[in-house]
Formats: sequence, C-alpha cells, structure tokens
Amino acid sequence: MQRLVIVWVVVLGACTQTVADDALRTCQPLCRCGDDPLPSTQRTCVAGCTAQFERSPLPEFCIQCIAEHADRCATLLDDCVPRCNEDVPLASYLDAAAPPSATDR
Repeated sequence: MQRLVIVWVVVLGACTQTVADDALRTCQPLCRCGDDPLPSTQRTCVAGCTAQFERSPLPEFCIQCIAEHADRCATLLDDCVPRCNEDVPLASYLDAAAPPSATDR
C-alpha cells in the first residue's frame, strides 16, 4: 500500500506545472511571434519575459490561450490580450524582454 502512495505522489508531482514551465509555455510563443526573428533576439526576449513572468505570473486561462495560439501568430495577440489583460497587461512581458534602445543608453 505504501508503494502505491509513493507512486501516486511521484506521478502527481511529474504532472504539476511549475512557474518556470508556465513561463516557457508563455514566453516562447510570445517571443517567437514578435517582430524580430533573430535567434539571439528571441533568446533575450524569452529570458526577459521569463523573469517578468516569475515576478508576476499570468493566470492559467491566459497561459492556455497563448499556448493554443503558439502556431497562430497572426491571431495570438488579438485573441489573448483581452483575456490576459485582466491582471497584468500582456505587453509588459514583451516590454521587459526588449533590449534597450539607443536612446536608453
């Protein structure tokens, strides 16, 4: 019986999404759908977005919307911004990931 309990604890632990997992599920599609297709820019975007997400995670329904639109960049922002802006504006995750402009230096 104890083995069965241990197995269930391990299975449930493996299925639980962490904040880091949710950050990647959210930030990778957002950054991939951004304006700059360069891999280095996208990595910088994901890093900044992940840091912002860990400070202020988005609700699950917003994360699901973004994940569902990962292959539909044209409609990702139009469909998900209204659902996601309830707590924290979705644009703030991309703004946090943006490299500093020449005027900021």
